[in-house]
Amino acid sequence: MKKAVVWFTITTLTVFAVYVSIKMISFGSSYNGIANVIVNDTVGKTGAINAVTAIVFDFRGYDTLGESFVLFTAITAAAAILRKPVNSIISKGKGGK
Repeated sequence: MKKAVVWFTITTLTVFAVYVSIKMISFGSSYNGIANVIVNDTVGKTGAINAVTAIVFDFRGYDTLGESFVLFTAITAAAAILRKPVNSIISKGKGGK
């Protein structure tokens, strides 16, 4: 019974992997033409000359803001975890332990 379950799982995963590989879009093709919109309409829609700047700050502005918030939160958490407690610094200066 255990071998049957293992073979069924392996067969199912293999069939799924082959199906997904066949249905994937080919490398280099633009999905629904979004690449053409970004390249051709960047100046008209955003007013930016550089396409990378337009994508990061105009098309993906909220995403960039969210990434900045996550980075700030991670740095704050790391600083809070790795800091020395104030009480141990004070007690060491006054002849404590």
